[in-house]
Amino acid sequence: MDEGGESACWLDRVCPECGRLREWPGPGECENCGAGEDTAPERTVPES
Repeated sequence: MDEGGESACWLDRVCPECGRLREWPGPGECENCGAGEDTAPERTVPES
């Protein structure tokens, strides 16, 4: 019997900047925050 459905691991869809799932797997711009491999916003460290 063929079993269909979603893949068990969606790790390749997780945006490294916002942590949300992107629409498509692999590298590219995040639909949620706009970050991409080359356009990711710089992370800033809050002053203590």
